Amino acid sequence: MTMARCLIAAISWERIHLSLTAVVSGFTGDPSALRFLIVDGEREFPVNSRQTGAEQHRLEINVTNFQDRRQVPNGTWRIVPVIGEERLPAAGFDLKATDRLDVDSRTFLYDRNRSAYVIAFGLSDDDENPEFLMRTYQLFRSAGPSTNKDAPKAPLRKRLGLRVLPRARRRKLANHVYSLSRRLNPPRGNRILFASEMRTGLGGNLARVHDRMIERGLDKKYSFRHSFRVPSTANKWSTLRLIYLLATSDTVLMDDYFGLLAQLGISPKTKIIQLWHAGSGFKSVGYSRFGRYGSPKLTNAHRKYTYVITGSKHLVPVYAEAFGIEESAVVPTGLPRIDTFLDKDHSRKVVEDFFVANPKLKGKKIVLFAPTFRGKSIGDAHYDYDRIDFAKLHEVCGDKFVVLFRMHHFIPGSVPIPAEYSDRLLDFASFPDTNDLLHVTDVLVTDYSSIIYEYTLLDRPILFYAYDKETYSVIRGFHRDYDSVAPGKICVTFDELLKALQDEDYDLSKVEQFRQENFDFVDTNSADRVIDWVVLGDPAADGDTNGDHRWLDLAPDDTAVGDQPLSDQSEA
Repeated sequence: MTMARCLIAAISWERIHLSLTAVVSGFTGDPSALRFLIVDGEREFPVNSRQTGAEQHRLEINVTNFQDRRQVPNGTWRIVPVIGEERLPAAGFDLKATDRLDVDSRTFLYDRNRSAYVIAFGLSDDDENPEFLMRTYQLFRSAGPSTNKDAPKAPLRKRLGLRVLPRARRRKLANHVYSLSRRLNPPRGNRILFASEMRTGLGGNLARVHDRMIERGLDKKYSFRHSFRVPSTANKWSTLRLIYLLATSDTVLMDDYFGLLAQLGISPKTKIIQLWHAGSGFKSVGYSRFGRYGSPKLTNAHRKYTYVITGSKHLVPVYAEAFGIEESAVVPTGLPRIDTFLDKDHSRKVVEDFFVANPKLKGKKIVLFAPTFRGKSIGDAHYDYDRIDFAKLHEVCGDKFVVLFRMHHFIPGSVPIPAEYSDRLLDFASFPDTNDLLHVTDVLVTDYSSIIYEYTLLDRPILFYAYDKETYSVIRGFHRDYDSVAPGKICVTFDELLKALQDEDYDLSKVEQFRQENFDFVDTNSADRVIDWVVLGDPAADGDTNGDHRWLDLAPDDTAVGDQPLSDQSEA
């Protein structure tokens, strides 16, 4: 057993997941009993591993969520195989393949390129038996003066405010307000806060859970509180009010990125539930795009969630990766907004009301154009309208089609439809509910949006207009292979889209598989499951999760609490 030798034979990456192939030769014991540690002096941590061959083991490390919702700590780490209480010699590396060490090292840039998290591979300076080393460290630089002379300056009031009350002091003040509020008016066990920093009112999953709790009479037992705002409506007074509500509530329900959480030392007694609205689209979000454009920081609001809901067990690892939390904190309840969507009486009324309000559209085939935004979040969201030839689209519509434009709510302004085409091309931004609009839609045109999630339940065609597929893949990143998963025909030019629409050239072959992967429940009970399992219940206490959440300290360089929510963090 002491003659055993371990070599790291291969290094591979998938987004933030590092895989090391360890070959242990000369080992006479039970190879399935081997486990592995990373060791730096007195510090050591276990590594997930599984046997993949007679002498081969695969070590798997999520570098952003290694332990306690934190990245692999800074250090110089050796890979040490362990059997029982005995440690084998630290792993070496094939000296003929050392050129791979630099190639397989990674530098993840984040915080607008002001910070870097580095995973660098190398060898120890032992001449006879050099050991494989994994060095992990972070680099920081100050923002410095802006090099963009054309960039607009912040308002004078805001610049003066930052001089009088710098970001670090604002953060400290915010936490004093939080602590004082909690001491003076501690939670009473019955306060539930419904909140969003990306919407001005209830919507989506949040609205359905709220309404269902009222339907069940739970508003008589629990005190409901509300906070809804977007960056343009946020100010210091609404921020102070929100801090007070977060401090004095027992449970907080949210449905999107909530930057203020990163600034506060939230009590572990507060249950933070993320009712993420997006279902399962294609684009990488949160830590799935760590190191890419709009990447979150290593300390982030996402890490503060007690539980996150999702539509299926298949999506549990996807959500855990994106939010930088453990899989046990992701609960596959199904999405509450599906409840209303699948209610036949509701759907029938939606269709009837729609055509009463829009009688000229009756008898037309309705095309809903509903792409996602470009940019990293609400602060810079946009769409390239030059990619739409309104004249050609109007011509193709003829007397058969009408196109309703429903752009992502992050995108400001109206769709620039020329007035002469407004008989067939209509901006439906003001329509109350996107899901309701799906019931009258005959063909959906989208790109990387999660709107497909519900629409696949209707067995109707989807056309994917992915004009920037290659660029989007490089800058933003896909969580899954777009071409193989998209449940419909992909068009990369507008002419291709028009031809597919005109010829009714659709592809429904992947819809059923997409549904099976994304829906454990196709019913109208998801809101009840969220309420019973997560809001009122406790999956950790019931044994469904380990419930062992360590709450992060504030990051020293996080954006301050002030007049604006954190806009440089992604929406997920």
